[in-house]
Amino acid sequence: MGNLDRIGLSGKPGQDGRAFTGANRNQAFQPPRIRVPAHPLGFPRNIVTILRNNMELFPQQAYEQPLVVTGGPVPMAFISGADLVRTVLQTGSDDFPKARIQNELLRPIFGNAMISSEGHEWRWQRRAAAPMFRHAELLQYGPTMTEAADATVARWRTAPPGTIQAVEKDMMRTAYHVISNTILAGGGGEMADAIETGREDYFNGANWWAVYTILGLPHWLPRPGGRKMRAQEQRMRRAVRKLVQSRSANHAGESDLLARLLDAADPQSNREMPDELLVDNVVSFLVAGYDTTALAMTWALYLISQSPEWEARILDEVNRVAGSDPVGSHHVAKLDIVQQVVKETLRLYPTAPVIAREITQDIELGGTMIKAGTIGWVPIYVIHRHEKYWDRPNCFLPERFGSDREAPSNFQYLPFGAGPRICIGAAFAMIELTIVIATLVRAARFELAPDFTPEPSGQMFLLPKNGMAMKVTLRE
Repeated sequence: MGNLDRIGLSGKPGQDGRAFTGANRNQAFQPPRIRVPAHPLGFPRNIVTILRNNMELFPQQAYEQPLVVTGGPVPMAFISGADLVRTVLQTGSDDFPKARIQNELLRPIFGNAMISSEGHEWRWQRRAAAPMFRHAELLQYGPTMTEAADATVARWRTAPPGTIQAVEKDMMRTAYHVISNTILAGGGGEMADAIETGREDYFNGANWWAVYTILGLPHWLPRPGGRKMRAQEQRMRRAVRKLVQSRSANHAGESDLLARLLDAADPQSNREMPDELLVDNVVSFLVAGYDTTALAMTWALYLISQSPEWEARILDEVNRVAGSDPVGSHHVAKLDIVQQVVKETLRLYPTAPVIAREITQDIELGGTMIKAGTIGWVPIYVIHRHEKYWDRPNCFLPERFGSDREAPSNFQYLPFGAGPRICIGAAFAMIELTIVIATLVRAARFELAPDFTPEPSGQMFLLPKNGMAMKVTLRE
């Protein structure tokens, strides 16, 4: 089966939803997935779908073919073939700039930060931040990651037995503990409150913002959720601005990201980052490094709760590697089973599930002419379930990422993006996810609340629509 044998296992999908076992490999667990339309959606149905759940935009053909192009008043190109994705994100990236959909959505909250800038502005900011994310630098943050996971377990210990926990919120607190005590060297409670308050409202309004941009509607025009989005942006930026102002006068000897950015200078103009650009970047690291990681933790705990064999394998590995010691940075490289589960979680539920690119001139892609003005979508969620690249693509099979398997290419597995703009915090996230998941699974068992089934929903990120209600039982 070529690529399929390298990346997955041959055989037909199981139908009973039970966990995969070596004895019966056809009974792999199939978690909930996005609803897939049989054919490309026409206008205005495609717009309505973006408002409801933007990941339902992509038709079945996108999961089977490398390129699907639609016409109509809002032409779209769904780019899911690995070679074409490479062209768009790497070799021809200058011909496919970030789309207005993403830029205009991000700019009010991120301003001119690295994540939302282009060209020279992007390059010098990335160079300024890069030293913070070298592997040797990242390993020193292991104790903080362990401490964050332990603090979450301690909170669970105070709850009465049988309590149903909102695990997605617990993971948000865990991820904030990590990022505020590493990237920002202690952000304080005010910033945590600013992030949490109005967060859901912000996500709910994101798809309306995208639709206004797609249709060319002015953003001063009232729209559902618009006022709440603006309030959340202002709330976060105010809290971060206070932090920047307090640190700018006294950061000598500090080595966190904010301190590095305070000392950074554009190599061409020698100008330092003005306060507002510092605010832009801190906000972007908070949002990008907090929500996405917390959501990955949430999806991972859900998948483990439904897969007793993998739960047992994680427990065995953690006990063998770490014993009774806290899980730390020096254990990460040996936690192969945990990392297989994390990688498979990010394949099934990539928390940043789609990349948008602008097609500004008529261009040939994969032998197909695409007209200027077409919106180019690189749907990571779709690519991760593409029938050409993955055997049983909708099944939870962490062994795909075993050390005895050939790794998938960077353009068929891209949970952190790909090309020059690949997420700068990818290694940080993998270390954090490995330590936190290992610590939490060693400490507790997770079960879905009765009559609860998570529903993946595409908004700004890939969320469980109604949260993740779980019973957490601490181990003896």
